[in-house]
Amino acid sequence: MALQFGPAQPSEQSALLNFLLAIFNAGPTLNSFRPEVLEWKYFTPHPDWNGSRSFVLKADQEIAAHASVWPIRLVTNGLELKTIHPLDWAATRTPLPGAGIQILMRMAAMADLLIAVGGSSDTRGILPKIGFKTGGEFERHVYVARPWRQLRTCGHYDWKTPLRFLRNTAPRIKGLPPIPARWQATRVSQFEPSLEQVFDEKSTALRVRSVKTAAVLNYMLQCPAAEFSGFVVSESNQLRGYFMLARVGGQARIVDLDLRTGADRPDDWRAISLLAAHTASQDPRTAEVIVGTSRAEIRESFKQIGFWRRRVEPIYYLDPGNRLPAGVEFDLSLIDNDFSFLYNPRHPYMSW
Repeated sequence: MALQFGPAQPSEQSALLNFLLAIFNAGPTLNSFRPEVLEWKYFTPHPDWNGSRSFVLKADQEIAAHASVWPIRLVTNGLELKTIHPLDWAATRTPLPGAGIQILMRMAAMADLLIAVGGSSDTRGILPKIGFKTGGEFERHVYVARPWRQLRTCGHYDWKTPLRFLRNTAPRIKGLPPIPARWQATRVSQFEPSLEQVFDEKSTALRVRSVKTAAVLNYMLQCPAAEFSGFVVSESNQLRGYFMLARVGGQARIVDLDLRTGADRPDDWRAISLLAAHTASQDPRTAEVIVGTSRAEIRESFKQIGFWRRRVEPIYYLDPGNRLPAGVEFDLSLIDNDFSFLYNPRHPYMSW
């Protein structure tokens, strides 16, 4: 059986879509598989990757496995590691058993590291067996901004519905704390390169940071799967940081935020977290606000202002070159994979 591994071409997008819909048993209206989203994920130029980001393993010209590249810039101890978070990882069981593992190993040869967050029970069972280690946990926290709107639009009711409603209403009665004086957020249509003085590249041997560029943030603003928006944060008219939101359905997601190096005291994290949370809550369409992070400072600041932990998932990494020491942990946000825009209308809320 002749095997071929290589990048998919835009002309193959229709075949890719049919393959993915069949493997994931998904409908064509799922936002992550809409044609314009596939075009953006796989073929629209990305500042951190040249060429197609969709890769296929074919058996006798038929697609047997697929995975796409989500490029991430990771920094540790001043060393930048070319990293891939594989998306849309899928394989048939026939005619090529093990095709899914084969394509993953071939992608591992294209980067310094592979990263995966969570996954199905099958995925969590497979990854450690093929060499993946764990590097911390990724937490998602939630705040219900409009419990009644959530109740009306949740699409699912059972005997637990009153209990869920009461649980989600209690934090809303207290509300979010006020934004500290002199802190403000300004929406921008594009991030300017001058913002890059904010991007924190501090790391240690056991702390691996995901760092951004203005170009990567602007790429995300083009995402057709959700409504993305970017904000620059200032205190007393001095640049302090930024955050990015994504809206899909009744959810507003705080997909990324950071503070200027040297201006990251606990009170600063609380201030920028409050700015992002209030901004995300202001839109009357917002029923629920989500933030996802593995960074302790961000996690703690959102807990303090009224968010509650809803989901915890392991972070897996494959390090073929043994570049990282044992016990390493990764600082990631929702923008570091497709968690920033994945949406299932059958289950529109994380807190429901």
